[in-house]
Parts: sequence; C-alpha cells; structure tokens
Amino acid sequence: MTAIHGIIVHQTGAFTAQSTLNSYKTPAPDGAHFLIDKDGTVFQTASLSWKVWHVGKLRARCLLAHTCAPVEAKLLISHPAGSEAQKIERTKKFPDRFPANEDSIGIEIVGGVIKSDTDKNPPYEEVNFQQNQSLEWLVRELRLKFSVPTNEIYRHPDVSFKDPHEAESAKW
Repeated sequence: MTAIHGIIVHQTGAFTAQSTLNSYKTPAPDGAHFLIDKDGTVFQTASLSWKVWHVGKLRARCLLAHTCAPVEAKLLISHPAGSEAQKIERTKKFPDRFPANEDSIGIEIVGGVIKSDTDKNPPYEEVNFQQNQSLEWLVRELRLKFSVPTNEIYRHPDVSFKDPHEAESAKW
C-alpha cells in the first residue's frame, strides 16, 4: 500500500485463531494484516505494504454525508450493494469514499458467530477483555505510526455490506 487512510476492525466468524490462519492458506484467501486471538495475542499475518482482501463492497460515503449528486444518490439508494454502485465507489478517491482494501489496515478479532435457527443476523461472540486491550494498543500504535485519524477507524459493517453484529463489542 502506498498510503494508509483507515483501519477496519473485523471479527473472524471462526471460534479459533487456527481456523482463521488455516483459511489464509487457501488459493484465493480473504485476510487481514493482523489477527487478535482470544488470549489477546496479536499475530501480524500480512505485511503492511500489501493490499489484502478484507473490506468487500463499499458503502457509499456520500449517502451518509449527504453529499451525493442527485443522480448518484438515486442509483446508490436503489441498488446500494449492486455492481453499478460499486463501479461508482471504486472510481472515487479517498476521502470521497471509505477506506478500502488498497488503503486500509485490516484487524481481525477471533470470534465465532452464535448461530440460531430464528435469527437472520445472529450475534458474534463477545470480544473479551484481553482482545479489547490488545486491540486498543494495536490501534493506538498504528494510528501514531500512520497518522490515521480516529474518525477513519471503523467496524467492518460500517463501511461494507456485512453482518451488522460483526465487531460490535470491540473497543478501541
């Protein structure tokens, strides 16, 4: 990465660090730069100079800021995660869009999804004290090193179309 504009905090959806590390060995892995285990251990899983695939389809920042052109707003509202909306977002430069794979650091916190037959968006495991301590330390160090403002640190579902419960108990 040539510039780092943000930090995206994720939860793995897996109950163990080993499960997540194993998934990084697949031919086309998704991933993050860091992984925080349940005991608070921090693993660096990718170089900070590498673009890793951790964000997914971007939400439109202009919709939240109420700065979209009328035609753009109409398209983004009617098809927020559609291919046309993504084409628009991919053409934008930061800060007109949220931090993306090419300019954000991804931090994964180990935590499984607590499945339910009735819940369409089941919750994740709570981020525990040790994980939150490590997350707070890591975010502080990364913010200082790369001059990332606090308002450019997000939970994954804030910038992408992901489970709304992901990383909701993460604290930095």
